[in-house]
Amino acid sequence: MTLVEVMVALVILTMCVGMLTSTIASTSVQATVNRENAIAVEAARAAIEDMHNVPFEQVFALFNDFPDDDPGGPGTGFGNHFDVIGLDAADDDLDGMVGEVILPGADGVLVENEQNDALGLPRDLNGNIQVDEGDRSGDYLVLPVIVRLRWQGRAGVRQFEMATMLALLSKE
Repeated sequence: MTLVEVMVALVILTMCVGMLTSTIASTSVQATVNRENAIAVEAARAAIEDMHNVPFEQVFALFNDFPDDDPGGPGTGFGNHFDVIGLDAADDDLDGMVGEVILPGADGVLVENEQNDALGLPRDLNGNIQVDEGDRSGDYLVLPVIVRLRWQGRAGVRQFEMATMLALLSKE
């Protein structure tokens, strides 16, 4: 073999080793991203399950951003922010928590005339066949909810959202 043939073989071998290393590194990053996604999905599901495990008429008060309306006294509810073990809050996150529960309204007032496409509003929340500006926190029959998780992951800032509509379904 000539020196040129040896050099060509070394170049080809170097390229193959480089591609193999790149593939292994990408697989490692993807495995971490998949693990983070699984943790986020499970945390969002668990937050919605927490809402199912309290009396329906207290869900809004327990999970909104207003601590003064908590049924057990101010600050006794779950609140609208939560931490998730295994995920780190994004660097620009003000409260330092990964999870957030998004409900219609603000300051303990549940409104159905709010313009919010993500929550499907405006919408009749209390079943009176009207969408008005009144506070529905005491008589809602359906409650749109979004659980959002935002974290600093291996592939940068990541976000996952799960939306649902909680409803009071009972036989009388």
